[in-house]
Amino acid sequence: MTKKTSKAAAFSALALAVAIPLASVTAQDRDHDGGYNGGMDLHLICYGEGEKPNVETVPTYHWSRRHHEFDTDYETIMSRQEFDSMVQIDIHGDEGHIWLPKKLIPPIHSGGQDGWWELHDLQIGYSEIQAKYRLNGLNKPKVKINRETGHISVDGIEDFRGTCEEHHAGEPRRF
Repeated sequence: MTKKTSKAAAFSALALAVAIPLASVTAQDRDHDGGYNGGMDLHLICYGEGEKPNVETVPTYHWSRRHHEFDTDYETIMSRQEFDSMVQIDIHGDEGHIWLPKKLIPPIHSGGQDGWWELHDLQIGYSEIQAKYRLNGLNKPKVKINRETGHISVDGIEDFRGTCEEHHAGEPRRF
């Protein structure tokens, strides 16, 4: 081997050794885009307000001509109950799960494990994440997360509106 070829081989090896770490850093930066194009982990904590159906039985009074006094009847009223709450969303590649507080889980539900429900039809776009999950045969809420504003909406029999923040494992506490 001549000096010229050994220098060229050494230079090529050095260039390759420098190029490989730079290529991997660039690939990691692209994947840290928050998951557009998949292959990422995303853990969101979303704070907001929810609504669920509420049924109340209230007394009503009417005058009884027969007894000459007020009689009590009962009436059932359906309304919506509002509450503050939070949900969590974990996305790993093309799979995802949502954690729901008990206030967002109906009394009759199917599936779920320790409050976690599998997300179906997960679509991770550049500016929006969409998915669905199944609480029971009649209640299949839709999840939409705007990746630019951080706003989340969960539309089903029980609704939720809020704002999400990304949480990285191992981050120091805020306070």
